[in-house]
Amino acid sequence: MNEADKAHEILAIYRFYKMDGKLYYYDEDDRLDELFDAVVHAINDCGMLKPLLPREEFVVPCRGILNQERAWLQRFEHQDTRAFFLSDIYDFLKLFTGRTKLRVG
Repeated sequence: MNEADKAHEILAIYRFYKMDGKLYYYDEDDRLDELFDAVVHAINDCGMLKPLLPREEFVVPCRGILNQERAWLQRFEHQDTRAFFLSDIYDFLKLFTGRTKLRVG
């Protein structure tokens, strides 16, 4: 599996939760929190894609959340902050997969 495949795999998580492109229109259900947890785990385990991700913006926060670091848990305590973070990751991966497609094709 290459970097683009891994990025597509993470984007599929957004589709699974029916939140691809709709992160600011979440209901008061658990989908946003479940999506957040799934994406954080996926970013942490994304292998060869990880060095290509913005380290300070995505990799470090995901690792901090999984390590239960209090500062990161407090930072992402509110759903609005989680939605913004997820939106940034989604946009980056969409741009990354589009750029990779152009480069390969």
